[in-house]
Amino acid sequence: VGDITATLTIQPAGDTAAGDTAAIGYTSAEGLILTGQGSTSDVTLKNDADGTVFTVPTGTDDILFPDAAKAMWGSDSDLKIYHSGSYGYITNSTGTMHLGSDALNLTNAAVNETYIAMANNGAVTLYYDNTAALATKSGGGTLTGTWETTTALVPDASDGAALGTTALEWSDLYLAD
Repeated sequence: VGDITATLTIQPAGDTAAGDTAAIGYTSAEGLILTGQGSTSDVTLKNDADGTVFTVPTGTDDILFPDAAKAMWGSDSDLKIYHSGSYGYITNSTGTMHLGSDALNLTNAAVNETYIAMANNGAVTLYYDNTAALATKSGGGTLTGTWETTTALVPDASDGAALGTTALEWSDLYLAD
């Protein structure tokens, strides 16, 4: 009962166990172990103003940050991941941000509609309503559907590009008067 005050180190003697209401333990493999059991959170870390920094929701291995709380990396907190309450953010204020993967897809939150699909040494495909609209491939790409140009469609040089080939001809050509 009351506060524990020590001028030396407080050393937990062993591991904690499931069902501990609040325990500090230690093992040589896991290091310091903090265990709790609450009705909404097993562990809550607060700052000196009694504000919640993060919680471990009861019975999960998740970490829950409050809205607007940022996970920050770098000596100048250059990389931040956070949620404002309305929007999610990943920001990098120094240099170039790299996302590395052999295959990377950007999808909706339910992960059942693709916006962009990128394959290592392969195509990058942009989708509209989960249907491929533009896909890159070696030496070019494919446009699907009707595309509009707002200014001009020009070749890379004078007499530098063909419209069709001897094997792949256009069916109709409409020009203004």
